[in-house]
Amino acid sequence: MGRDKRNEQRQPQFTKWIRAHRLLPAWKALSFPARDAYFHLRVRCFAEAKNSHNNNGEVYRSLRKLAEDMGCSVKTAGAALADLQAKGWIVCTNPWQRGTDGTGKTATFRLTMLPAGKREATREPERWAVGHDYPVTVYQTYLPKPRQGRARNLEIQNPPPHSGTPPCPIRAQLRAVQS
Repeated sequence: MGRDKRNEQRQPQFTKWIRAHRLLPAWKALSFPARDAYFHLRVRCFAEAKNSHNNNGEVYRSLRKLAEDMGCSVKTAGAALADLQAKGWIVCTNPWQRGTDGTGKTATFRLTMLPAGKREATREPERWAVGHDYPVTVYQTYLPKPRQGRARNLEIQNPPPHSGTPPCPIRAQLRAVQS
């Protein structure tokens, strides 16, 4: 049995954890599943490259496979990808498609902090500001719904039972009973 020289030159799959990126407000605003999904996409950016560079701009992972890798549900993986898009860490280069023959195509992404071929890195997370998210083009339905104020929820959620008598005012004055 002969040696397989191709496997001897293969490097282990890893990705750098750059401290300057972790100090950005866009990184601190990410949810924990979004941070994990970013590293899964970044590893795939270098692991599936056909040449010695990366395949940035063509990074893909289906929601089911990403959820399996992360150990979470499909909805959590979709929310993580939507969160990454909103903060500018990834940009969709080709949206997902449903196939007419029963096979679909998953969305492809470009990681904005890495160069894509001859194109320089665009670095959108460095320009992100709180409350000014980037548009989410795919998996937008997985974004969590904004929460309403606490006082408004209490009024709608727990109405007092209707007994026919008006409710007692908060600062009701009690009269002294004379006997």
